[in-house]
Amino acid sequence: EYSMAKSKEIEMECLPNWAMVGVETIDKRHDEFCEIASRLKSAAVDNEFLEIFEELYAHTVSHFKAEEDDMDKMEYANGYEHKKEHEKALAELDYFLDKTKTGKIFFARAFAKERLDDWFKTHVLNMDSDLARAMKLA
Repeated sequence: EYSMAKSKEIEMECLPNWAMVGVETIDKRHDEFCEIASRLKSAAVDNEFLEIFEELYAHTVSHFKAEEDDMDKMEYANGYEHKKEHEKALAELDYFLDKTKTGKIFFARAFAKERLDDWFKTHVLNMDSDLARAMKLA
């Protein structure tokens, strides 16, 4: 049911090898996230930053929904905790998106530069790698 292509068989734009979990749908969504996050961090002008932050937020909502649908289909044992992590991440993104919309882009830029990569790495290594393991066994 799930595409279990080996990481090297999937063309990735910017996803580092350590972040590949070996489930094609997850790896592709993570690659898209990394590409958007990269553009976000390099956005020079505030309008561009806001536009890309909105894109990152929309992608993350869609990404989490697809992941949670996968969890529900397989009755993933750690689904509750994983979904709670998604809720916390979206709340944080929502907070910083609100800051950008109210002219306090400095806070969102600091978040994107200093915390986004660490959050992504922790989430992939702790949450998504376990989900991928369970999907491979399902």
